[in-house]
Formats: sequence, C-alpha cells, structure tokens
Amino acid sequence: MNPNEIKCLLCGDSAQLLHEKYPGYQEPDTFKIYHCSECNTSFSLPTVHTSLIYENIYKNGNKVPGYNRYWRYARFVKKFKNPFKYLADTSETYWGVREFLSNYEVNKESLKILEIGSGFGYLTYALNKENYNVIGLDISQTAVAHAKETFGDHYICADLFEYAQLNSGLFDLVILTEVIEHISKPLDFIKSILKLLKSQGKAIITSPNKSLYPSDIIWATDLPPVHCWWFSEESMKYIARSLDITVSFVNYNNYYKKNYKVIALKSWRDSHLPNPFFNKNGELINQVASTKNTLKPYIQVLLTRIPFASAIFSKIKQYVMKSIGRSRVLFDKDLIVCNDRGNIFCAIMHKR
Repeated sequence: MNPNEIKCLLCGDSAQLLHEKYPGYQEPDTFKIYHCSECNTSFSLPTVHTSLIYENIYKNGNKVPGYNRYWRYARFVKKFKNPFKYLADTSETYWGVREFLSNYEVNKESLKILEIGSGFGYLTYALNKENYNVIGLDISQTAVAHAKETFGDHYICADLFEYAQLNSGLFDLVILTEVIEHISKPLDFIKSILKLLKSQGKAIITSPNKSLYPSDIIWATDLPPVHCWWFSEESMKYIARSLDITVSFVNYNNYYKKNYKVIALKSWRDSHLPNPFFNKNGELINQVASTKNTLKPYIQVLLTRIPFASAIFSKIKQYVMKSIGRSRVLFDKDLIVCNDRGNIFCAIMHKR
C-alpha cells in the first residue's frame, strides 16, 4: 500500500492522507487527516485521550468558541415557556430533532426516549416539558450532577456499552446530538444503541455534515482530537448497510427558508489552517466576548413575552439575513448556500 494510504477506520477501504500536521485543539498537538472516498468519511490520527481537553472545555465552557452555546442553552432554557421551540429556533441541530418528532405519528406520552450524551441536560429537560418521557445519559459525573441540580432527576451517569447490556430493547427512540463524531469506534457505538431499541425503534443522530462541502476542504469541523471524525450522509448510509438497518435524513429546506445561511469556505482552505484553542498549559488562547453569551438569549426571552413583536422581529431578521447572504453570494463565489442540506445532518436510523 502507498505510504500515504491506510485502511479506512470506518469501511476498511483505502483512505488517503490529506494533511500530515493538522493543528489540534491544544498546542502543540498535530494530527494526520485521512479521507476515504468510498464512504466519504474523514478521520484523524493518532487517537489520543481527551479527558484533560474536555476538563478544560468544561472549566471555560462559557468562553470557548462553539462550546459556549451549550452553556448558554443550559443557562437560559428554563426562562422560555416553550424550551424545545427555543432550542429548535436557535440551532439546526435541535430543529432537526423537532422536525422528525413533529411528523412521528405516535402518542408522545407512550414513547420511551433516551438521550445519549445529555451533557448539561437542557434537551432532555425541554423534551420532558413537551410531555415526552425522556431520560438523559452521560458518562460525565460532573455533567450529570449539574443536570440533576438544574433540571431534576431525569439523568443517569453510565457508560453506554454497559448500560446497553442491562437495558436491551427498552427504548422506542434514542437521540444523540453532536456525539458520534467524538466516538473512537462509531460502529460499535451504534450497535449498542440498536441493542437499546425496541423492534422498529429509531435513533436520531446529528453530526457536522461533510456532504455539504467540496472535496478540497480537508476538515471543517472541531479540531481533533475533540472531533476525531467528520462524517457525511454517505458515511451514515455505509453504517446502515453494515448493520442491516435503514437510514433517512431530515430535509432542512424549511429551516433555511427562515434562517438563511451561507458558509464561507476561505477559512477552511489548506492555506488558512485554524488555530488551537488552548496552549500547552491548558490555558484558553481566544475566548468569546461575555456580551455574546448573554445578549442574544435575553432578547429572545423578551420577544417571547411580546408575541406580535416576536413575529415582526422574526420577519425583519429573515429579510435582513437573506439580503446580506444574497449580496455576499454576488461578490464571493467561494460560498455555500444551505438549502435542503445544511451544516448539520440529522440521520434517522431505523431498526428492523
């Protein structure tokens, strides 16, 4: 085999080396990035322990770019009369979950749902407020303790593989948002999820969507080893075939009609490599301004208490974002416009 090729860690076909020293989440770590054209999956090597990095992310959560939104959701979700709507209106990740559930023709009170990787607990809380019967599972004792203290006794701290052995066939739905890209062995992980599901059960899986991007983009997701995979819709189809299940995808057209979004590719090109978030001592190098963490949700809370103002603001925002986006497309062709497909995919795995 060519020295720049290895076996794909997902499908076993040939994976090409795209970058030998891609920046990691923390200095001075660098990673090799590989891509398999057979299943359209990218992954990073070497595989390393991430516990210290996650500890630093939790410690600086409200300041870490990207992860600060989880802290914001946990802090503000209880301020909304309809917390699930708040999450869905704010992020395509939760919109995809709501879109599937809104078209799932089963009495919600009769469903037994498990959220894997429930983190700070806000999605499990929001779903329970919608009268779904949901338990949140996370391996982090810190996260589960925080979730219980904030949202009530709807959470358990456990390892998925061990939990699946003891709770086979217990759930109608399993939800995991932004989890699968962190897992070193995704096929084994999904096998355990299938073990938890009843016959005809379903798993709702969201993850950054490689299918949206052109082939020359090496890595447009969180830096390794925080994200060790960058999956595509083809990746999910391969996994489904391997496990003798079927998969479908939520269509995001209605979301992007209201939330016009363009993605600039320049920052993801090889000549514009991203910078690490932490230095070698675990100190945050760049941080989100505190006003960005708090101003937006306060405005959202205020608008929900004035319904007509909320509708007007939504229309104005939609018009402004669309106008700005279309203007950018006129002057910059190195952009992606999100339509049916978005920056996040929401895959529905159907157990037979």
